[in-house]
Amino acid sequence: MKKGVLNLLKGTFLVQEGVAKNWRFILFVFFLAGLMITASHQVDSKVLQIAKATKELQAVRSEFVSIREQVMHKRMETQIANRLQRHGIFPPDKAPTKIIVQRDE
Repeated sequence: MKKGVLNLLKGTFLVQEGVAKNWRFILFVFFLAGLMITASHQVDSKVLQIAKATKELQAVRSEFVSIREQVMHKRMETQIANRLQRHGIFPPDKAPTKIIVQRDE
């Protein structure tokens, strides 16, 4: 047992006869490790992009809400009447009269 661990630490299994199988397996393991590292970096970058997009979405939504509130305030009838009074246009004193047109047939 002690000799096997010592040989493993020294790396003698890499220089013995018939090591081609070992080298192929080691290269395969390194390839898989590199693939795993690359995939994890790509996932991390996607997570950062999603976080950035979420912050931008929140900013756009809050801007939308504030602009919608401003528009609702400006659309109020009293606000429109006040703005028109500055230009000399006043609301009518009398209610509008309804005109009914009858057809002769």
